[in-house]
Parts: sequence; structure tokens; C-alpha cells
Amino acid sequence: MAFLLYSVGTVSGIWLASEWWETGLAKPLREPVFSPNGCYRVERFKPFWVLPDMFHRRSHPDEDRPPTWLPRWGNPGFYRLYDQRNGAFLGQSKIYDLESTSGPLLWGTKSFPEVSAGLIPIGPNVADCIGDKPVHLESNQ
Repeated sequence: MAFLLYSVGTVSGIWLASEWWETGLAKPLREPVFSPNGCYRVERFKPFWVLPDMFHRRSHPDEDRPPTWLPRWGNPGFYRLYDQRNGAFLGQSKIYDLESTSGPLLWGTKSFPEVSAGLIPIGPNVADCIGDKPVHLESNQ
């Protein structure tokens, strides 16, 4: 019984650690992409997986759909979003199959203030730069 509890604990610990290392040790896939007006920077990463792709469940951007188990991955990856003006981290997507769910970068709008890549939500717009349109505050001089 003690061996069974030890085994379950070890496997659980490794799984929890893998949740961190798959994004924490990820490698960039390309150069960053900068928004046209300079508010945002998006970086794309390949997750650090020890096991073959098929042993990682695949999420769908529609949260109502359950993840796929034992999937065939085309191009696993995720995105990170930064405020390019000050380097602040704004958000990170889940790991998706970029081959089937990714698309052009969308910088958000007033009605949908979020940066996304096709169907993949990456992170929120900052209040002074909705949809990559910076608000310039007038200064009294």
C-alpha cells in the first residue's frame, strides 16, 4: 500500500512540475512580432515536452469543448504578450495546435479588448492602448 501511495505521489509531482516546465523551459519559435503602432510585442514558443506529443492533451480555444486525449499534434505552441513600451508581461495563451487554431494577430478593439492569434486568446489590451491605438495625453507646458 505504501508503494502505491508513493507511486501515485511521484507521478502526481512529476505531472505538476511538467505543467511549469513545458512553458518555463520553452524555446522561442521565431522573432517577436511587434504591433503596428508599437504598443505590443507577441512572442511564439514551442513547449518543452519530455514525452512524445501524443501524451499531451490538446485543448481547444472554445472552452466548452473538452480537451482531446492522445491527439496528433501538427505544431504545438503558445504565445506570450508584452507591453512593448515598458516590457510588462500582459498574458500568455494555453498550449494549442498552432497548425489548426492559430491565425493572424488581432490587436483588439474597444468592444473586444484582447490580443489574439486567430482563435487563440493571448492577453488583454492595456487601458491606454486599446486595439494598438495609443492614447496620447496632453501635457500642460
